[in-house]
Amino acid sequence: MTMKTRLLTALGALLLFLPVARALPSAPEIKTAFDAIDADHNGVISLDEWEKASFALFHAADKNNDNVLDASELAGTNITQDTFALADENHDGRLSIAEFMRLRRAIFTAADIDRSGGLSFVEFELLTLLAQTGWTDRNHNGRIEPSELKAALVQAFGQLDLDHDGFLSPAETAYMSPEQFKLCDENKDGKLTQDEFVRGYLTALGAI
Repeated sequence: MTMKTRLLTALGALLLFLPVARALPSAPEIKTAFDAIDADHNGVISLDEWEKASFALFHAADKNNDNVLDASELAGTNITQDTFALADENHDGRLSIAEFMRLRRAIFTAADIDRSGGLSFVEFELLTLLAQTGWTDRNHNGRIEPSELKAALVQAFGQLDLDHDGFLSPAETAYMSPEQFKLCDENKDGKLTQDEFVRGYLTALGAI
């Protein structure tokens, strides 16, 4: 398997911000995707690394190499119709690489919660989570503010708590790294309350 093939395999659905419900990837899958994008292995995804990975995904989908994607080229990719419509700024039914990359850069900006210019692993993990559970840009500045993140995490907790018992079990947080679960689990009882879940992520991001 070539390096390019390994990269594309590792990225999978994680490389796209999907506004539709789907199963969350597991913690090892998220870590594999992060490591694939983090080419210099310094623990942070730079904008340059993000863009290179995004270009790779676009060109993998662009089967006829004309630098645009049409609806027929979406088959077999992780690019949903919703994502396609969002990125198709001129509504011509085709997605240019420029349109795609503008969307990808906007996602990077939103995911860079601490505004460091790069994505830490916890920010990447949150991007994966919020891609499914949702986030509302209340002030329309294209960034996830701490208050918006708190509201998004409360919403995510409700969606993750499948048995509606008011706690998140390890099975319900299978997407979460063991380190993050340990940080969130303040009383070390092996399950997370909503307060622990929210506070743990805010603490990891230095937002409290």
